Amino acid sequence: MVRSSFRGGAWLIAAGTAVLIHAVAASEEAPAPLGFSFHEVSKQAGLDAVTVFGGQDVNRYLLETTGCGAAFVDYDDDGWLDVFLVNGTTLEGFPRGQEPINHLYRNRGDGTFEDVTRKAGLAASGWGQGVCAGDYDNDGHVDLFVTYYGQNHLYRNRGDGTFEDVTAKAGLLDKRVRWGTGCAFLDYDRDGKLDLFVANYIDLDLATAPTPDSGLCRYKGVKVACGPPGLPGGKNALYHNRGDGTFEDVSDKAGITRKSGTYGLGVSTLDFDDDGWVDLYVANDSNPSALYRNNHDGTFTDIAVPAGCA
Repeated sequence: MVRSSFRGGAWLIAAGTAVLIHAVAASEEAPAPLGFSFHEVSKQAGLDAVTVFGGQDVNRYLLETTGCGAAFVDYDDDGWLDVFLVNGTTLEGFPRGQEPINHLYRNRGDGTFEDVTRKAGLAASGWGQGVCAGDYDNDGHVDLFVTYYGQNHLYRNRGDGTFEDVTAKAGLLDKRVRWGTGCAFLDYDRDGKLDLFVANYIDLDLATAPTPDSGLCRYKGVKVACGPPGLPGGKNALYHNRGDGTFEDVSDKAGITRKSGTYGLGVSTLDFDDDGWVDLYVANDSNPSALYRNNHDGTFTDIAVPAGCA
């Protein structure tokens, strides 16, 4: 009961959402009993982290309107799904030592969670956006990749309840500021090693980006944060796993980028055509989304428009 609920939490939430949307759409006819219900139990369960993002008074940039991701992951291999929560920050900043941090909650198996963030080595702060989980080094322990406005981070699971930041060692340091959003581990070339896809939203330069007070950005007469149209789009990134703990950026030769960027937000992996090769669907803001069909040779073709899912 409690055990099965937390084991299947992600699926139950997804299924519940679909049912609820259907029920709302049909409510004008006759509301049918759902046969189940959801109850808010985060406080009783010990999931009490405060998630922070946005301006203290107003949002001047789109950056202040996005965040923050979450993942169910059995990081300690005990058969119980634990919870990782991504956190953000504000442009105004926080006093030293009071910065919001990401959180890892260990599932005790009794319906409650223990905050093990600091002992696990995951107490990082910054403009956190998304997270994905996968065993990239094939050691049997699931690892974490966290996206940021700024530098993304790859955390290797040591298998003893702690993580090591191996971003630099893995060759994933960016030479410039990027705005990572959604991400996914996938074995796109079927070599038995998990590769990494990262969606990037906007190439945002806070020093030059216009603000609502510039008068350039209005929606129905109201001043709003500018973008994404008018700002340079971020280009997606695909990193090939070399199998030695490092990754190679193969974005351009794989065909998953556009010259103007795409304002990428979310990504899903699936073999939509049942040919045995994993494909990619990327949800973009303010322009067509992309369905990248795997060509079996290390490249992809965007077929979202002809497939009717752009």
